[in-house]
Amino acid sequence: MKIVVTGATSFIGKAFVDVALEKGWEIVAVVRRNSPKAKVFEGVDNVSVAELNMDEYGKIAEAAGSFDCLAHFAWDGTRGAQRMDKELQQKNYENSVALIKAAIDSGCKRILTAGSQAEYGPQNGVITEQTECKPNTEYGVYKYKLFTTASELCEKAGVSYKEPRFFSLYGPGDFEKTLIMSMIDNMRNNRRCELTECVQMWDFLYVKDAVRAVAALCELDCEDGAYNLGSGDVRELKAYVEELYSLLNSSSELVYGAVPYPETGMVSITPSVRKTQTLLNWKAEYSFADGIGEIIAAK
Repeated sequence: MKIVVTGATSFIGKAFVDVALEKGWEIVAVVRRNSPKAKVFEGVDNVSVAELNMDEYGKIAEAAGSFDCLAHFAWDGTRGAQRMDKELQQKNYENSVALIKAAIDSGCKRILTAGSQAEYGPQNGVITEQTECKPNTEYGVYKYKLFTTASELCEKAGVSYKEPRFFSLYGPGDFEKTLIMSMIDNMRNNRRCELTECVQMWDFLYVKDAVRAVAALCELDCEDGAYNLGSGDVRELKAYVEELYSLLNSSSELVYGAVPYPETGMVSITPSVRKTQTLLNWKAEYSFADGIGEIIAAK
């Protein structure tokens, strides 16, 4: 199979490329023009690099030739204040739609776009793929808008479309200011750790488990639509923090409640992953402790 991967040097994209290589797929890694990160693919068998900025995604066929599958991970403004930047998020949507239309026109028969728990917005209780989406950030609004538009475009063209909907991933190479990565750094150095009250429910999924599920979506003939990706290990966030504290044998001071919840409110996530487990014959293989061990070993 020949697969085009956008955001190929990102946290999720690079992990996915590694799995695709293990499967022997031919990969076109789409990277931004003049990106120094593209060097990671130099000399790698079965990987060719296509340099395109996101506003050039409509030219994907010119850059990649014909291909069987598209895995679209690229997206700007995924963190912090940029999640509320409507102009930026709308541009992400427009560039993504141009990419999908170009892929369909080129003859691609299977398309995946990276979704997010932000599409659901604040929810009480278990979140299934049938839960009504009520995003409260521009990031979530435009991620969900892409899902609905892509579903319509692909159904009309007879192209398979699936959206792996990520909840909370972690692993080596993640952004250093995420909770997990920053807490590892602070706890290993026994520094004071200022936190929210950490009473929200949470589900952390190790990135290697996540991309195995994405690869299954690329190759299995299963139903189209959204697939929740979580570990199934749902606990109060404080329990995760304190397990991390124990794993690192830290003597840091944990100060709960020192950090306020954002203006958009406290977010709890309790994803149902039954659909993903059943239709993909998939389950998370890494425990939280296993994943933390791999991060530490990689540092």
